[in-house]
Amino acid sequence: MSWSIRWKLGATPVSATAPAEGISRREHLLPTTRLEAFSDGVFAIAITLLVIELHVPAGNEVLVKGLEHEWPRYLGYFVSFAFIGGVWIAHSTMTRFLKAADPELMRLNLLLLLFVSFLPFTTAIAATHLFASNLSFHEVTVSSLTERVSAVLFGLNLTLAALMLYLMLRHAGRSSDVAADDLAEEELQAFAAQRRSAVLLQAGATVVGAFLPLLSVVFYLALAIFYVIDPVRLIRSRK
Repeated sequence: MSWSIRWKLGATPVSATAPAEGISRREHLLPTTRLEAFSDGVFAIAITLLVIELHVPAGNEVLVKGLEHEWPRYLGYFVSFAFIGGVWIAHSTMTRFLKAADPELMRLNLLLLLFVSFLPFTTAIAATHLFASNLSFHEVTVSSLTERVSAVLFGLNLTLAALMLYLMLRHAGRSSDVAADDLAEEELQAFAAQRRSAVLLQAGATVVGAFLPLLSVVFYLALAIFYVIDPVRLIRSRK
């Protein structure tokens, strides 16, 4: 890595007598700007793709009945939009405490984006097959196998994305080459502990989906909204 890049990363100039291991680690560090820019683009595209699954009722339909018929799609949209929004806020908060990105963090970030970009697909599955025989609010009956499978697939996607975010935070909090300073490491570790709870709650809601799909989706929405409203409650303000 060139001297200019090391200087941008805020690294201390490496002397000729510095240990080879330290030099090697620093040579693999990258500025966080690339990670942030690419991630923001994927988050924005994923949210945009969610809207495509919302269908406008045909002109010869009664508007109210047409909108009511599409309610599973609206519910899926709000769940995924809130979830991606919460992940974006948490991701943006995390990068405040980073001075650089190492290869491990970049790989974990790619896995996070993999599952986030997959959300429009699993959202569409849930919207199409969840409550397939219960499209009206007045006709909710016992769930079918298809509905339970679609709820679990949707929840599994959300859980894996939440898990990748937690692993990113945990890795950043344990790496002095990535965290900005000692205080940043403490903040990231506290944030990781919070997100670990989110992963467990999300996984629990997914298990509920195998038995009560409607209730599980309500849990998905509640968790997503909570982490949009209060994503950094364990993060102390840095002066």
